[in-house]
Amino acid sequence: MEGVVPSALELYVLTIHLLRSPRSLVMAAAVVLAGSLVGVPSARADDGAAVAAGDTIVGELVQGYADPGPATDAAPEPADDGSGLLSWVQTAPGEAVRVPTSDLVDVDAGSTVEVTVGGTVRDEASADGLEPARDVLAAEVVAPAEQPATAATTAPVNHPVTVVMLEPAGMAAQRAADSTTLAQVVAAVNGPVGDFWEQQTGGAVRFGVVASYDWAPTTASCTQPFDLWRAAATRAGWTEGPGKHLLVYVPYQSPGCSYGLGTVGGSLDAGGLAYVEGTATSVVAHEFGHNLGLGHSSAVQCDQGTEAGTCQTVGYGDYYDVMGISWEQVGTLNTPQADLLGLLPESERVSLSVASPPTDVTLVPVSSTTGGTRAVKLVDGDGDTYWLEYRQPSGQDSWLGNSTLNQAGLQSGVTLRRASDGSDTSLLLDPTPSAQSAWPRDRAVALPVGAPVTVSNGAYQVTVLSAGTSGAGVRVLSATATGPDDIDAVYQASGGATGPYGAPGTGQCQSDRAACSQDYQRAVIGWTPSGGAHAVEGAILATWRGLGRENGYLGYPVTDARCGLVAGGCGQQFEGGSVYWSPASGALPVGGAIRARWTSLGAEASFLGYPVTGEQCGLRGAGCVQQYQRGSLYWSPASSAQTVNGAIRSLWTAYGGVASFFGYPVAGEQCGLRGGGCGQPFQGGAVYWTPAIGTQPVNGAILARWKALGAENSFLGYPVSTAQCGKRNGGCEQQFQAGAMYWSPATGAQPVNGAIRGAWAAAAGENGFLGYATSGEQCVLRNGGCVQRFEGGSVYWSPATGAVIVNGAILVRWGSLGAENGYLGYPMVGARCGLRDGGCSQRFEGGWLLWSPGTGAQPVNGAIAGSYSYLGAEGGSLGYPVDGPASLFDGVVQHFQGGTLTWNATRKQVFRS
Repeated sequence: MEGVVPSALELYVLTIHLLRSPRSLVMAAAVVLAGSLVGVPSARADDGAAVAAGDTIVGELVQGYADPGPATDAAPEPADDGSGLLSWVQTAPGEAVRVPTSDLVDVDAGSTVEVTVGGTVRDEASADGLEPARDVLAAEVVAPAEQPATAATTAPVNHPVTVVMLEPAGMAAQRAADSTTLAQVVAAVNGPVGDFWEQQTGGAVRFGVVASYDWAPTTASCTQPFDLWRAAATRAGWTEGPGKHLLVYVPYQSPGCSYGLGTVGGSLDAGGLAYVEGTATSVVAHEFGHNLGLGHSSAVQCDQGTEAGTCQTVGYGDYYDVMGISWEQVGTLNTPQADLLGLLPESERVSLSVASPPTDVTLVPVSSTTGGTRAVKLVDGDGDTYWLEYRQPSGQDSWLGNSTLNQAGLQSGVTLRRASDGSDTSLLLDPTPSAQSAWPRDRAVALPVGAPVTVSNGAYQVTVLSAGTSGAGVRVLSATATGPDDIDAVYQASGGATGPYGAPGTGQCQSDRAACSQDYQRAVIGWTPSGGAHAVEGAILATWRGLGRENGYLGYPVTDARCGLVAGGCGQQFEGGSVYWSPASGALPVGGAIRARWTSLGAEASFLGYPVTGEQCGLRGAGCVQQYQRGSLYWSPASSAQTVNGAIRSLWTAYGGVASFFGYPVAGEQCGLRGGGCGQPFQGGAVYWTPAIGTQPVNGAILARWKALGAENSFLGYPVSTAQCGKRNGGCEQQFQAGAMYWSPATGAQPVNGAIRGAWAAAAGENGFLGYATSGEQCVLRNGGCVQRFEGGSVYWSPATGAVIVNGAILVRWGSLGAENGYLGYPMVGARCGLRDGGCSQRFEGGWLLWSPGTGAQPVNGAIAGSYSYLGAEGGSLGYPVDGPASLFDGVVQHFQGGTLTWNATRKQVFRS
């Protein structure tokens, strides 16, 4: 069942005829009344407050529908039950009363109705700023809707547009922020918008501005759209008529205003009303499309088949089409919409029914203007209509081939749409369904080449046989196909007994078989109800026979052999896989997940080329491999099918391939990395390659830490060696371009680089007293300094001091004094040990730290440090300091093993006592 989640950003007026009979659309009520908008009394439009419960009103039924604005992914849209539609009864020129759409669901818009109203009804639309609706107690159709007149043709413009720029009430700030000029609005209509509709209609429609009016304030607001149009018509002296359009521009992002709103006409001759908040071709051309009679181009997503399982309709989800969501690009008008406007002649389409025989069609790109078949029309037994068309980066769709312009990531290829009688007059279908969780990102809607697609619950089977720049080959089979007749038709078309297949053999196809085959001297023709009849011959026939023919895993053929491929090769699709042949590789089967991955890469035209072996299974973890001319494809239940090729494949194979610690690849090779490098992840690690370094593996905790730092984009760069293990305490080391990564069970993986690495290495690295690094380098210290912690100490670096080790009791005492932020500052040299009584000393920017077993670590600084040094420091009569310096009221005092030094601030002298 379809999801029901309305969207509400943009509004356009829509006739209720659109819900039932798009080809007989009548003029929307707003268009009919537009000629009376000038000179009417100033009664407020859309004013339900002037009507009381129990009142009976008479007027014309007008309806509207919510659209999304630009650069916004559309939300799932309601099914065709009227939800999301807005309805008014137009009681007089410029005056309307809003009513619930569900109360008048069986009344055609444009009809004159007599309605008895009840109390107010608050809904989502009123929460968005529109006036509350009035409940409908009773309703009667007084007069049916009128048919539109025919617009006069006046070359070169036959759809004259009057442009009025209005500042709605309370929108002064939005007007001030909007720099759009009248000239820009006029240029949009006269330029890309006019050009688009002229090209799409073959010159039948040309929009052009005949009058324009610059910014002016109005007391009307967007929440009463008829008031707004009436104000614009009054200002411009505009009157309604066939092919005449009134376009109002309002400031961008005005509260209460939609991105665009346009009335819906009934034909290419219709005029209409619209307002917009932007000059983008997508929105202006979209609103004019409504004026001409078009509904929306939406999409259907399902999770089990093209129209099977749980489904939702995504409003405006056809990003290819102008009647879909507004974004930067505007593609060719799709074929259901073109047919709705009478723009798709019989000469440009092939029409099929469920009784049609198997039919092959070559589709030219739908953007083509030089003739050829642009569409295939399929009508099922219930009268539902489906359309096939071919999207290629040419003409109006040229942006499809430009990744910068094609930001939505739309595919080129054959697409399938269903015409609808609902507010969405075209529904784009997805032949490659995905899980519901993937729907927001799934825009892959092109029919896959070689894979049959079921249409209308089996009424048709469509197979794209080929796809090139100039056209796509499509085969359509109906559900009424029969085996013997179809096989004989293929045989006779080949020349019968005198043709390449030769005389019939034994085992003729029986008409009561669900599927069957017929042998010939040099071929076999297989038939299935869904795939039709196809001949298998030559080297492909030999391989197919060797695999059990239709009784093997390949099953029956579903396409003819397609030759003229890369390097003179051929390929043929079967129910369970494919067989590809080339002069260099012979004929080999490709199936399952490996075939799907190979096809997604471009099959024989990809970097892999043709298969050179069959699929070999029974590998580690129940995996399989197939070798190709320039690489391999590996599959396992845990890793899916992935390629391995080139230098990465060579190194991986040298380690033992899937049997090594690497295991299976979990993604394909990714190139275009820093320095022209490539990388590929495996279950147990990764392999990286660069032109400068070659190929190196990375795995385990070192790989995880390197990736956390930014991998090849980090300060370390690429690995330049393999990991060397068996280090102290079971550790490992791997060298990178700008450093190294060390791991041990106790410390994990940590990078070491630069000057800190140099100081650490000079102290014997992990084998020295510092041991392994316990953290990465931290460079947020005072004066631009850095620190890195190790098991046995730390290394500090600053631009002024370089990299110096601090450890043991001296490190602890220095830390208690504020480390580099204290008065001692950074260390200037490493600790010097082997002093008197087994002591050590270390010099810092602001003094010294001395340690001995008897005194611990104590600082000495300032004038006292100078005198202490003069007296022989720890080697003199004073010995080691026994405490730190202490402040006096007029100086500093510090005690030593052999005495006391006092600095007098007044006399600026140091005294010993």
